[in-house]
Amino acid sequence: KETNAQEGNSKDWEYIRVEGLGIWPGLICPHYDIIQSNGVPRMTDFDQMMKRHPYEIGIGIDHHAALEVNGDDFRILSIPGETGSVDVDNSGSKVPGAWIKFVDDDGTLHSKTCPSRGKLTDLLQMLDDPAKHLLLDEKVKVCRKENP
Repeated sequence: KETNAQEGNSKDWEYIRVEGLGIWPGLICPHYDIIQSNGVPRMTDFDQMMKRHPYEIGIGIDHHAALEVNGDDFRILSIPGETGSVDVDNSGSKVPGAWIKFVDDDGTLHSKTCPSRGKLTDLLQMLDDPAKHLLLDEKVKVCRKENP
């Protein structure tokens, strides 16, 4: 896999949950299949973040893939010939794509390959009160202070 770490420039850090642009009512992890500058695969950190936010739905989008939203419809785009994390035909040959993730009431994380296209509402976890579940990480204030 590709890595974003530059030799001698690795830094210890961790993800925190921030509100983002408010387009998606849950968590999104771009570059899902890449190893981060801290040496940890993003998918590993994202799984841990999902467990800290069990009422949310998550989507992990590979480095060479994109989620396109057009009204009520979505599709997953990818660059042909590039490697990703999705084994579409169980051949071991992996292509760029996306994953839908959620944590059940027992705390088990579930992952499934995102369909290549469909209705946006099919991807979303319906919550009675989304504001109650879309919580900021406690470390946001510290991060904002250290990174003005």
